[in-house]
Amino acid sequence: MKIVFFGSDAFSIKSLEACLHTSGIEFALAVTTPAKKKGRGLKLEPSEVFEYCLGKNLPVTEYVSLRDPKVAQELLALRPDLFVVASYGKLIPNALLDIPKYRLNVHPSLLPKYRGSAPIHWPILNGDKETGVTILDIAEKLDAGDIYDQEKIAIDPRTNAAALTSELARFSYGVLKKVLGEVQAGRLHGIPQNESEATLAPQLSKKDGEISLPDMTADQIDRKVRGLQPWPGAYFFMKDERLAILETGLPGLDTKAKPGTIVSLEKESGLSVATREGVLSILRVKPEGKREMSAMDFANGRRLHPGNIL
Repeated sequence: MKIVFFGSDAFSIKSLEACLHTSGIEFALAVTTPAKKKGRGLKLEPSEVFEYCLGKNLPVTEYVSLRDPKVAQELLALRPDLFVVASYGKLIPNALLDIPKYRLNVHPSLLPKYRGSAPIHWPILNGDKETGVTILDIAEKLDAGDIYDQEKIAIDPRTNAAALTSELARFSYGVLKKVLGEVQAGRLHGIPQNESEATLAPQLSKKDGEISLPDMTADQIDRKVRGLQPWPGAYFFMKDERLAILETGLPGLDTKAKPGTIVSLEKESGLSVATREGVLSILRVKPEGKREMSAMDFANGRRLHPGNIL
């Protein structure tokens, strides 16, 4: 069975390895997105999948657009039996979906919940207790194909999006290997999704990270800080200074202080501040244009004290 793999970021790697480590599979090609400008120097950097394949001497290519007629020609020439897609970042055109007999999409949510580009972040933002990995067919409508397999995991109440991404990537390895075995055995069977239960996980922007101490509860802010790590990140403005909030805690305290008021400053619990409901402990921050630091160091540098309003 010959496979063409589509993926781009670090999440994709474990699914790629599941393809490579399944006996009876011939790896034909990895398709990834073109290099992007990153960092302060805006240096062109290839995708994680491209670097992985380069290091393993695996065939890999970058396509600017999958709608280019030469893409279909090149993929047809490979005569693949199966497409596997994991965090590729682009929609696969219908013209390409007709090439293989099977199409597997590795999606890190419990579909039909959280269709879209940010399925790992939104369960944390919404306070869900579980998530998982779904292997599904690729349909014309986004993430709406028949489900071949779905496995659940609990969400650690203190995890962040970066840690959950790594956990789901590791988890996807075994789920995908199981489905690949079903393909080889001719037992692949899909179940249609219940459209009435579908929810979206829309793409995130920097604006989504803005925090309002008067309008949000401590729990809502804590979930936003964890759910948006490492990007787009959570922040609020202290006067005209943009302060990124990197780590928070929930001491479980209530206060009648005005939202934004510093309740306490302690080495262990950091800078504790009143919100619309409850107290939030701010542990690590990054002032605009400066290095990240503990909230205590930030408070000491700004000569902040309990009773001050942020």
